[in-house]
Amino acid sequence: MNKDQFMKQLAKKLKRLPKEEQDEAMNYYTEYFLDAGVDDATDVTTLVGKPEAVAAKIMDECLDKQLVKVNKEGGVKNNSKALKYMILGLIVSPVAVPLCTALIITIFTIFITALAVIISLLVASIGVTLVGVAILPFVFWSTSVPQLLLVLGSSFICIASGVLMFTGFYKLGELLIRGLISLFSAIGKKIIYSYLKGAEQ
Repeated sequence: MNKDQFMKQLAKKLKRLPKEEQDEAMNYYTEYFLDAGVDDATDVTTLVGKPEAVAAKIMDECLDKQLVKVNKEGGVKNNSKALKYMILGLIVSPVAVPLCTALIITIFTIFITALAVIISLLVASIGVTLVGVAILPFVFWSTSVPQLLLVLGSSFICIASGVLMFTGFYKLGELLIRGLISLFSAIGKKIIYSYLKGAEQ
């Protein structure tokens, strides 16, 4: 496979990556072949490996960088991006298709289940907060100071509890999702490494 064929195949494998990362990878190999003085007749797979293996390695590097970002910044967007890189890395590696399919299905099943539980808890916490807000107008119908204090206290307790619950469940959900991504990325990386090792032999 000459350099033009290699670059076309690599571009095809990396098309799901963000454009910035696609361009960075493509520019790297373009400059690599230029510096190495590779001509159109040279089989570049002896130098860099097959496009599939190179793409899997690039995806793995992207995942590593994204996991560092997840650990530093957190957030739903960063976690989702890390999950995406992990799945893309498995897709470009033509290894044990049933195993990859099973892993991806397992990831999504657990991810969706965890997400559903977290969303339910967040909705419940919002409900508690709204109950506190709904109680507040009853202050105007209070006929005594103890009744007024009871209504105000109940309202503030519900609002404070709802806000604390929302914050706590949000953080718990983020930690859970991050943990799932770390677990399955470790499994996925082992599969990718096994493929890369086999491709180099």
